Amino acid sequence: MKSRFQVLEVFWLILFAAGCNASTPLASGEPTPDASPEIRVAVVPPGFTSPFHVALKDGAIAAGDQLGWKVDVVAAENEGDFAGQVSVVEQELQKGIAALAVNPIDSKAIVTAVREANNAQTPVFMHNLITPVDEGRVVEYIGYDQWNGAAKLAQYTCELLNGHGSVYILMGIPGFHTNRRTQGFKWGLQQYCPNVEVTGEQTAEWDRTKAVDVATAALQQHPEIDVFYGNSDEMGIGACIAAAKIGRSVNQDIWCLSIDGNDVTLDLIKIGKMTATLGVYPDRMGATVIWQMQKYLNGENIPFILETPSIVVDQTNVDDYQAGRTWVTPVEGSPELDNGRPTGE
Repeated sequence: MKSRFQVLEVFWLILFAAGCNASTPLASGEPTPDASPEIRVAVVPPGFTSPFHVALKDGAIAAGDQLGWKVDVVAAENEGDFAGQVSVVEQELQKGIAALAVNPIDSKAIVTAVREANNAQTPVFMHNLITPVDEGRVVEYIGYDQWNGAAKLAQYTCELLNGHGSVYILMGIPGFHTNRRTQGFKWGLQQYCPNVEVTGEQTAEWDRTKAVDVATAALQQHPEIDVFYGNSDEMGIGACIAAAKIGRSVNQDIWCLSIDGNDVTLDLIKIGKMTATLGVYPDRMGATVIWQMQKYLNGENIPFILETPSIVVDQTNVDDYQAGRTWVTPVEGSPELDNGRPTGE
C-alpha cells in the first residue's frame, strides 16, 4: 500500500501535468474539495518583507483553492513585532478558523497565541521550523532542518575556498532561526575546513538594505573577506550588492551564499550576481501546510515533525530546482532543539 508521502509525490506530478508553472506551489495528497460549507484556515508568517514568505503565501493559497478552502495569510507589520503577531493570531481565532499555522517571530512570545488557540480548540501547526515551542499544544511542525541546511552551505563554502579563506556572517534578528542557521554554519566549517576563518558576524535583521550597509562596513574593515554568508537570501543579496559597489567581482573574488531559495535569488544566480542559496522550496512548504491541515481535519494520523527537503542551489542545478526536479517527499523527522548542537543530539 502506498504511504501518504508516496501519494504526495504522485500529486505533485499530476499538478505538473496539468500545466502548472515551475513556481506554482504544489503539495501532497490529491485534493478532495469539501462538500460542507467553506472551511477557513489561517497561515501567519512573521511578515512579508522577505520574498520567502510571499512565496509560502502563494503556495498556501493555491493549495486552498484546490480544496475549495478560504486561506487567510496575514502577518504583523514587521518581522520584529512580537506582540503584533500574537494580535494577528487572536484576530484570526475570532473568525472561527478551522486550523492555524504560524511561523513564530519569537518562540516564547508566541506561546500566548498557542494557548488561546488551544482554548478555542483550534488545531495549531507551526511552519518553517521544527523546533518545538516551550508551552501549548502544537499538532505538527513542518519545515526543514536549519542546522543541517546551514552545514550544507558551510561544506559548499569549504569547496569554494579549497579549505582556506575568510568568511563574514550576516545574521537575522536574534532568536532560534538565527541561532540554528549561524551555529550550524560554523559547525560545518569546523567539520569540513577548520582553517577557514570567520572574520566577523553582525545582524542585518533579515533586511537587504541593512545588509548592504553592514557588508560595506565589513569590507572596508576586512578587505580579506572571501565569502559572505547570510542567514537569509535578502541579506545575501545585500552583501553581493555591497561588494559590487566597491569593485569586487561576484564569483571571482567574492562569493555570496544564503538561505531561502527565493525566485529573485535564483534569477541572480543565473546571471552570476549571486553565488548560491539553500533552496528550501517556500511555495511547496506553504502548500504542504494546507494538505497536512486537511489530513488532520479528516482524522488522519500525521507526524509531530514533518521535515521538508533542502538543497544547495547554484548555477549547476538552478533550472532543476525551479522545475521541481530536485524536490523530494517530506519525511517524518526529529525535533530541532535550540541547544547549540546538531539536530538529534
